[in-house]
Amino acid sequence: MTSRIVLDHDTRAIVDQIQGVTKASSPSQAIALLVSRYAKHLLGTWELDPARYADPDPRDYPTAIARVEPRPQPIQDFRFEEPLSL
Repeated sequence: MTSRIVLDHDTRAIVDQIQGVTKASSPSQAIALLVSRYAKHLLGTWELDPARYADPDPRDYPTAIARVEPRPQPIQDFRFEEPLSL
């Protein structure tokens, strides 16, 4: 069976890169390579039913309230006019 597809400019540029890297003899062969390698994964993981992975209810997760306690200021017992003692 022979088919013809139309690719937009950006997609064709990617197919050309794939063809160059894989040394496929034509864009059709590069696309066939992609289909043969990745089609089963795509078909098995494609999410057609949005209810399959519904957004989690925020009420299901505990909300922690962070309390920020002010830090005590450090005691400054050093003055720059004093010599350093090593």
